[in-house]
Order: sequence, then structure tokens, then C-alpha cells
Amino acid sequence: MMLPACVLTVLKYSGNFVLDQSFHTIVIGGGCLGTAAAISIAKRISRRGHAASDVCIIDKMIVGSGLSARHSGIVRAANADSTAAVLAQQASEMWANLETHWGVGLNLENTGALWIACDTGGGANAKWSGLQKSLREQGIDFSQLSLAEARQICPDFVLLNDDEVFFHESGAFQVDPSNVRETLYSAIKKNGITLLEKTEVQGFERGESGEVAKVMTSAGTFKCSYVINASGPWSPAIFAGMGLSIPVSVELVHVANWLTSLNEMETGMPIIADYVNLAYFRQWRDGEIHMHQPRKRGIRETARAFSESPLSVLGADFMNDPTNQALGYSQMRVYEQLARRRFSNMDQTVYGSGYRSFFDITPDLRFILGPDHRVPNLIHSLGSGQAFKYAPVLGEMMAQYVDGGGPLADLGQEFSISRFSDGYMAEFWSKVQGTENVLQAEGAGL
Repeated sequence: MMLPACVLTVLKYSGNFVLDQSFHTIVIGGGCLGTAAAISIAKRISRRGHAASDVCIIDKMIVGSGLSARHSGIVRAANADSTAAVLAQQASEMWANLETHWGVGLNLENTGALWIACDTGGGANAKWSGLQKSLREQGIDFSQLSLAEARQICPDFVLLNDDEVFFHESGAFQVDPSNVRETLYSAIKKNGITLLEKTEVQGFERGESGEVAKVMTSAGTFKCSYVINASGPWSPAIFAGMGLSIPVSVELVHVANWLTSLNEMETGMPIIADYVNLAYFRQWRDGEIHMHQPRKRGIRETARAFSESPLSVLGADFMNDPTNQALGYSQMRVYEQLARRRFSNMDQTVYGSGYRSFFDITPDLRFILGPDHRVPNLIHSLGSGQAFKYAPVLGEMMAQYVDGGGPLADLGQEFSISRFSDGYMAEFWSKVQGTENVLQAEGAGL
């Protein structure tokens, strides 16, 4: 049986073949961000006479096997960083209309999100009220609810208290992460993008102007006009040979899935962003409640991730260590106590499964986006722990960077890697040694 041409394109370049080919763009990393960038770039350059197969994704393992295999499938726009909120809102709209942008669909669960914060006086929280005002100015529905209104949108077993304030983000939704990898593969094939899986980037050859002229891999050496770095926490190891420092590390996060009664879940449950107990909860497959904690905000914890990380040697390979596929007993008990504060039925709830996941982080917990000032044709797309929800819009941003610019490329300028100058990093480490132990980075979001 004759296979479709787009499938042949993928199969032809999957394997350890020595190839002599040039590409318009090579995307390093086949996760959510790399796939999104490849799709957007392929669609754009196709309108200028290039074949979609002139865009190549290279992944040392398989598509969606890194951090993209460990996300919680939550898409929300609420963010304390106004630029990030704008990008998240646009990404949400793109996810909701994915077939228009990628040619394939993805099933979305429109659950909305309930945000919970401490009452700092008078039934309010000044910081969160300010966030509500900022988000509404950007057209994002983020509205304070009364205790009674919050209880109406939650199952009876969710504990809500008088000393808390509640905000509802109606536009938030969730997806089943197991469907995301299938969508990534389908979109790659649908758009005719060349895919090299199980192929390791081994080095680079640079041209007369310092640009990346060739990418050397275990499958051969390839010429290219542009390189998109979407390799997340593997970046430091990949680009160290070029003398580039990529300030990305990882922060450990534990995930637990609690098996509860399907009868209790009949009313459904919004995503619960619990900033009183510092935990996210969402309804998971098979009647489970999925739980993890947000990123830490302390500068000491952030610095520890950089000073103790094995990334410079292992390139984040420890992420796929078999020991990360289970949750330790002590951490499971910690999560049980946190969940007990929010759910009345924990005594009748069964621990289903758990694992260790990771956030990719930068020193200021914000994206690294756009051209590298040290290498003319190298462009970064690093999600700083939130790659999945931003993927479609950051893909469009990468396409604008390689093809004439645009409003998204303009927005991305404040996330340039150039901000991490020697002076910035010296100040970062001096804070670790000093008395200040809180990273003042609203850009970390909520």
C-alpha cells in the first residue's frame, strides 16, 4: 500500500542514515515548543516557495519524551507578567482553534480554574485584586467570587474557607497529556516536516560571520540557514562546545494522582490553583485528582538548581532515569497532608500513582526567546517550565523571527538571552550570599 507523501518524509529521515542535505531551518528538540516552531516556520516558508520538508526537527530521543511528557495539561492565561499573560491568552485561543493553525485538532476540557489566595483583610487580597484589574484590561476573564459562588462550581468534597478569597478564570481549560504526543506526531506528518528521532546533535560548524553553517549529528552533517534551540534543559550541554552559556537548569517537582470516587466527580471540578497550600489540583483520567506544586520562588532554591545541577555533564538525561517514575513514601505523605487541607474525602481516597517531574528554569524564572546576540542565526525558544501552554504562540513567534519579524517577535524582545550578562549573573550570585532570599520576579507568574 502506498503511504502518503508526508508520512514518507518522516520515515525517510528516521534512523541512523548518513545524509547530505541542506535545510532552511533545523529545530533542535522535538517537544511542544520545537514541534510548534517547526509547524509555524514550515507553513510560512511554504508560502515563499520552500518545501515544508525544508524544516527538520532533530531529537536525541523521540517526540515529546522530555518535559513535554511530564506536563499537567493545564492551559491558563492568568499571569502576573503582563507580556506573558498576553502571550498566554493568544496561545489559549490558538489551542482552541488548533486545526486552523496546525491542521490537526486536540480535545479540550473547558473546566475553568478556581484560584485561591489568603484573605489579607476585608474579604480581599490587594495583590490579587491588582492582578484582576490588570488581566481584565487585557481582556482576560479573571473575576473574584464569593465563598458561596466558589462552592457552587466545586464538588462537595472541596474544602473552601472563610479566610480565603477566590478568583475564577473562566477561559482556563485542560487536556489529557497522553493525547498531546499523538497530536504532535500527527501535526508533524500533516505538515510534511522532516523528522529525525533518536539522533544526537554532536556539534556545530560556524561560518565566516559566526553563524551556524552546519549541524553535526549522529545521522550526518546538515547545512542550514537557521537553528531553533527548543531543547530546554539540554541546552547547556548541546551548546557548550560553541562556548555559549545557556542559563537553564531544572527544578524538581513531585506529582501525585489520587484515585477518588467517580460518583463524587459527576459534577466535574475546575482546575484548582491553591496558593494558600501551594498546590495545583486538576481532574485526571480514570477518576483521579492530579496534584503538583508550583515552582519555588526563593532565590536560594533557584541558585541551588544551578549550582548542584548535573546538566553541564549529563544534558538533563537524568530526567528519564527509571527512578523518576515513582514517588517516594515521604513525599507522598507530604502531598497527602497538603491534599487533606483542601479535600474532605482524603481518608477515603486511594493513592493511585506518582512520579518526579521537572520545571526548566532560568535565573529569573522567565522565558528565553528570540535571537542569540552571539550567533546570528541561532534563535531560542525555551519555556521556563511552562512550554506546553504557550507552545502554539511561541511557534508563531519563532516563524516571525526567521521570516521578517512581526508583533509576536516584538513582544519576545524582553525575553532575550542577552539580559543574562556577566553583570546580571554576578548580581544573581551575590544575592545568594546576601540576606535577600526572595526572588523578586513577578515574571515567574502565578
